[in-house]
Amino acid sequence: MASLKVVLAHGCFDPLHIGHVWHLKAARELGDVLVIAVTKDRSVNKGPGRPVFTELERAEMVEPYCDRWVLADDSLDALIQVDPHLFVKGREYQGKIEAAHAEYCAARGIKIVFTDTKKYSSTKLLHHYDRPGPG
Repeated sequence: MASLKVVLAHGCFDPLHIGHVWHLKAARELGDVLVIAVTKDRSVNKGPGRPVFTELERAEMVEPYCDRWVLADDSLDALIQVDPHLFVKGREYQGKIEAAHAEYCAARGIKIVFTDTKKYSSTKLLHHYDRPGPG
């Protein structure tokens, strides 16, 4: 019996938006089992007031898109916990994978794949809604 191809996607997902949904759907198509690693609250470094949602709230939001979720401090922590066949990031991360994470993947035969879905920025979306409206 062939083993299942495990795909790992990792991120803050704070807040979850349509760009994340498209990325996660694309990641799911790449294998048999999708595991989503959600960045732990203590490790989110997006600035003041972040994360907006707790790690468990963010995990609940991504749950419909995956077979399993885990909490992780960073991508390396997620890779160690899951030991996937594929590590999937959005195209905006091309050339930005930390060296230690890329080396870990190379040493274990984990292929790094980038989805080609439209990019959105949670920070920019939040900033947009922080501005006062007309009137």
